Amino acid sequence: MAELIYTKYSNERSRRFSIRTDIMEEEGKRFVRKKAMYPEGQSHVDNLLVWQEKLKEPYAQIGYVCNECRRDGDGVVLSYVKAQTLEEQLDALLSMGETKQAAKLLETYLKKIERICSKENFVYTREFEEIFGKADFGEMTCAAVTNIDMVCQNLIMEETPVVLDYEWTFAFPIPGKFVLYRVIHYYLDTHPLRVVLNAEEFYESFGISSQLRETVAGMEESFQKYITGEHIPMREMFADMSPGVAVMRPVSREILQVYFSYGQGYCEEDSVKIPYADGKAFCEIELPKGCQDVRMDPGDHPCVVKLGQVAFDGEEVSIDSDKVPGGKVYGEWAYIPGEDPSIWPIPVPVGAEKLVISCEIYPDEAVRLQKSMELEAENRRLKEKLQQQARTIQEMENTKVWKVYRKYRQSVERKK
Repeated sequence: MAELIYTKYSNERSRRFSIRTDIMEEEGKRFVRKKAMYPEGQSHVDNLLVWQEKLKEPYAQIGYVCNECRRDGDGVVLSYVKAQTLEEQLDALLSMGETKQAAKLLETYLKKIERICSKENFVYTREFEEIFGKADFGEMTCAAVTNIDMVCQNLIMEETPVVLDYEWTFAFPIPGKFVLYRVIHYYLDTHPLRVVLNAEEFYESFGISSQLRETVAGMEESFQKYITGEHIPMREMFADMSPGVAVMRPVSREILQVYFSYGQGYCEEDSVKIPYADGKAFCEIELPKGCQDVRMDPGDHPCVVKLGQVAFDGEEVSIDSDKVPGGKVYGEWAYIPGEDPSIWPIPVPVGAEKLVISCEIYPDEAVRLQKSMELEAENRRLKEKLQQQARTIQEMENTKVWKVYRKYRQSVERKK
């Protein structure tokens, strides 16, 4: 009898797309079982068998195969594959500093996708507009059948690579650039480790201009709404469930700029720029010889910065309010209401060779940031006052007069 190892409910969707995924084990072998959670979702699960057949030929052209799928009662069973994903391989290369090799591996994958998504000319259909909305592309190429979810975590790197999940496959024209956009976006724009691979260069290299990026990003937003339907995911309810709470949202358009000073101030020529990915930045910088201190400019607008790490050769340095002109630092949070936020000077230890910075940025309005600083200062003042009162009471309780009084009170209580 098969034993249940793990269950995942994809229930942040509309009823027709809500499925249950089980990892089962029988006689030492594991397999994956998918079932619809509601009757409305049965066709969605059944379609996995259809898409497997329709994707076999195009995937064979680029040396890939679909994860094997077969009927199992009212659900389907897929193979349990244990090898590394492309995402894991890329991350491993980046963590070892093999940036060029990682870039080449990602580029090769994107070219294979481009190859199978360039077979036909894209034409608008009613089905396309219902799911992806209206969009202006001009001339585009596409595949006859398209799995739009070929993100890096869905490719298993066996001897013959396996496309793990093909749930979101459609049999009407979809621009190949949209599939490429999703691969680049969901890998490069979602983790600070990956900023060393220039997302902008990948977008441009595969013909996804900034204007086209806005268009396909709109397609992605429409697609996500299509998945959820009238169901409202918990993640979108926070603001409604927490009245009076301001939600800080990270952005990726700001740039972290780090300046190097040799004792004569800062200039553009002696600086590096690091783009944020979903509001997060991570960098390892080889310090130029003779550098005496550095300056961090987290962005161009008022913001809150979460300082994850600032370290020279592995030794972390503390950032206090004295290093934030016009702002304040409370723990790991820096509030900077000025229009040109900066953190400086950060002295460089003698002989230091490498600077590591990780941080997150949350742009905000200057007025609200100023108010936040005032409230935080008042909160700390009251906390210090309470702590001082507690110390005063403790000191008083240790005096002879208090001890005599306490004995007197105890005797009065006993007589009662």
